[in-house]
Amino acid sequence: MLSATPTERTDAVPNGHVHYEACDQLLWKFTEQEYPEFRIDRYHYSRVVRVLHLRGVRGYAPNPRWEAFAPPDPWLGKTAERPAVEALAIKYVEALQALLTSNPNDALHRDVRSASMAWFSFVVGWAVVIGDYSLYMRVGDEPLREIEKPLPGLPPEVELTDEVRAQLNQYKAMFATDVGVDGLRGGIKPEDCVHDLRGVTELLCSTTPLHNAPGWPRIAAASVFSAESAGLVAEAMRAHGVQRENDQLTLRWRRPAEE
Repeated sequence: MLSATPTERTDAVPNGHVHYEACDQLLWKFTEQEYPEFRIDRYHYSRVVRVLHLRGVRGYAPNPRWEAFAPPDPWLGKTAERPAVEALAIKYVEALQALLTSNPNDALHRDVRSASMAWFSFVVGWAVVIGDYSLYMRVGDEPLREIEKPLPGLPPEVELTDEVRAQLNQYKAMFATDVGVDGLRGGIKPEDCVHDLRGVTELLCSTTPLHNAPGWPRIAAASVFSAESAGLVAEAMRAHGVQRENDQLTLRWRRPAEE
């Protein structure tokens, strides 16, 4: 089942909803138990969006105490520079790490618990993308381009040559870049997960590696809200979801004309 939903903000509005048509999500469901469970929150007139999900192994998910989750304040003011967003990323990693260990009765082994998060402040123009998400951006009218995930840390004696970088990129899908009970995995630093959205006109953020799909050239060329894009993205989400036997989510955003 595929659904497209503009989510609800959580601050004080009588019916809990603010219309912000610039951003929505496509959700493809494989499992009735909704695995992984996507927790989506909007703040500050729906223009700050956070997508969060936890994973385990073979369909088993962590069972944290969600009431203990203490994320940092997502509001950075009307303007922000990179150091402030990097500080926010550090706090989010700490909050996710604490969430994974919040339930002493969680039966899932500590080593297989993980958390992924995509956080966007569209007006301010920054994002923090951690773990199991692929990010694609468009500037102007150019095709969408994949924003490569950060490479893992290397031992001090290994030099990051072009050849080594090419080998790492070839196997980057195998590297864990999510948050575990001991913090960020793969030698990744929180500041590596910060992205500048200023100047970006459209983006997709997906649990599906859309760049590996047969329809990727057409997805990259089309507007993210076009029928062609939606159909091709849904096909890619289904193929990946069936292979992995879990739900898939794609967040879509296009800069409003007034911004």
